[in-house]
Amino acid sequence: MRPCSSKLLLYRTSLTIPDMSEIRCHVQAFQAQNFESAKSRLTLCAEDIREQLGRIESTPELCSQLGVILGVLGDCCQVMGDVGGAAKYYSESVEILYKLSVDDPEVVHTLSVSLNKIGDLKYYEGDLSAAKSHYSQALDIRRKAINDSKKLSSQVLDVAVSLAKVADVNRGQGNEEAAVEGFQEAVKILECLNLSLQPNEESSLEKRRRSVLGFLHGQLKESQDTAPIAAT
Repeated sequence: MRPCSSKLLLYRTSLTIPDMSEIRCHVQAFQAQNFESAKSRLTLCAEDIREQLGRIESTPELCSQLGVILGVLGDCCQVMGDVGGAAKYYSESVEILYKLSVDDPEVVHTLSVSLNKIGDLKYYEGDLSAAKSHYSQALDIRRKAINDSKKLSSQVLDVAVSLAKVADVNRGQGNEEAAVEGFQEAVKILECLNLSLQPNEESSLEKRRRSVLGFLHGQLKESQDTAPIAAT
């Protein structure tokens, strides 16, 4: 975490625009479960980027970075038990990222994850209609991404996860036919997925693919299971 502190200090004193590698460095505090530190650092980053957006013309790079930061701030709030704060930051992330052209894989991923996490919050509140609305928006964005560009294996996996989320809500609403169709489509996508990456990346994606497939097969066998799946 010490390298993160030095980078953050350099960033704040120079008022230069941080690149994604620097933002990922701040996120390491969150991944290390130092949530208070991560929230503090990312809040400072968000404040500085908002300040720059007030001074200069908005750029896709700045908006994308702010959207990423707000999404992780939502994660911090959620793990700290602040559901209202989490919903606020996820919504702000979505609002900012929707303004961008959704053709960058990182923007697609961050936007769809924030939508899914709002959906998860609504799911746990028992508002299945709102949960389905957000899950469906994420699914539409992910489908469009793999239709409009060269398919990335990770994006195909994301589509399968979104299909599972929508199907899960359909089951919770009593629409078993639609649920089964969604689960089956997700299974088909994953079974046809050809992972053509470097060995270390391929093994990681393959592990995720098998995990999601295991969940899907379980849902197809256990028609009464309505537990939500984790956001990705």
